[in-house]
Amino acid sequence: MSSDLEAFFNPSSVAVAGASSSAMKLGNITLANLMRFDYGGKVFAIHPRAGEIMGVPAYPSLCEVGESVDVAVGVLPRELMLDFALDCADAGVRNIIVCAAGYSDAGPEGAEMQRQLGEVVRSRGMRMMGPNSVGTISTESGFVTSLMSLEPIAPGPISIVAQTGLFAGGFALWMSSTQLFGLCKVACLGNKADVDEVDVLAYLEGDGHTGIIAMYSEGVSRGREFREIASRVSRSKPIVMLKGGRTDLGMSMAASHTGSLAGEDAVYRGAMAQAGVIVVEGIDGLFDSAKALAYCPLPAGPNLGVVSITGAGTVLAADACYRRGLFLPPPSQKASEEAHAGLPDWASLSNPMDIWTATLQGSVEDGYRGILKAFAGQEDMHILLVVFTLVPESEFDGAELLDEIKATHPDKPVLACFLGASEIDRKRWFRSLEERRIPVYDSIERSIDAAWALATYAAYIRGEGRRSP
Repeated sequence: MSSDLEAFFNPSSVAVAGASSSAMKLGNITLANLMRFDYGGKVFAIHPRAGEIMGVPAYPSLCEVGESVDVAVGVLPRELMLDFALDCADAGVRNIIVCAAGYSDAGPEGAEMQRQLGEVVRSRGMRMMGPNSVGTISTESGFVTSLMSLEPIAPGPISIVAQTGLFAGGFALWMSSTQLFGLCKVACLGNKADVDEVDVLAYLEGDGHTGIIAMYSEGVSRGREFREIASRVSRSKPIVMLKGGRTDLGMSMAASHTGSLAGEDAVYRGAMAQAGVIVVEGIDGLFDSAKALAYCPLPAGPNLGVVSITGAGTVLAADACYRRGLFLPPPSQKASEEAHAGLPDWASLSNPMDIWTATLQGSVEDGYRGILKAFAGQEDMHILLVVFTLVPESEFDGAELLDEIKATHPDKPVLACFLGASEIDRKRWFRSLEERRIPVYDSIERSIDAAWALATYAAYIRGEGRRSP
């Protein structure tokens, strides 16, 4: 493990420079988050007027704390950050988080200030996250340096590495309030004047709590080193990446956001695929794929069995599978015989299968159960996707049924999708399914993209190369 990064996630003590008793100040938010997440280490506030802030002892400078500080967070204007870094160095603080923007993301003057800041860090043997970083989150230790008010997040296997604070802000709120998969760690890298994705990836490789790594990148500066370490890490921990700055306009926005220089997209994607990195489309794709990899076993191949209560679901699934290079094998003779009892004499079993015909002589639940059991028992249907429409006439315990399928076929991923539902029913079914580690999606296309991520990573692990996009 890269132990020099441990203090960014599990420090024994932290100092917040720019701490404030005013609820409108960002330094106040950082202190409040540490308390809300029940961080167990020592907390010190750095403020010109010594005393106490929110129950935390305050000192005019780090040198006057008189105790060891593992990491210091600078919630200060850009013009004060160089002095902050020097104060940290003089106090023996080896790890700093610089939150201020206005460096390489703001033209030549800012770039020169970033160079000076980095020079101090390197010359004094320190490590820095940022500038333009909101720092880190660790659900294991309760350590959080976000500048946005957060609620505690459930622990989980997914760690996030990103060049934006969004994942320690708005998306952290979304996860804590709506999602069940939980988080392990979040690292918001900002302008990457020192700590970058290569450093954090090396750290997460040895982190026993991280199982899946999700990344948002606007450009990797140490490309060769990244590919080397990603190739090694991805053998044991899936890496899912969303690449920002794929277009000319996107690249110009990346330069103004974090000062990143994004490279040619096709070359970038090819290099990532060779390293076993699953490159996805959009924020939804990042979370959807990470969730599927967290919940599901790896499939034995790229074939899906799709069961839907609507014909539109079967058509859309066929289109999405074709787009993603996934396959829909026809039902075997054995599967057809097993499902026949639940179907009218004139109906035949197909894949994807619309169960509407089965409901003509039985319940909706009977229709799903008979066809799902037949598909689950077919060896060359490697992934099962179940499409629900939640109306009163189709009400049954879908979670219990899919749990039965998982129990009898634990080697097969089972994914679920809702097409149409009241918000109350959707939330109820979502929770009941995801509590059983069945990933749920709100569209056919998102479901198939998640299945593609599973199949792609499984093929990489088997040494079969990558699936087409």
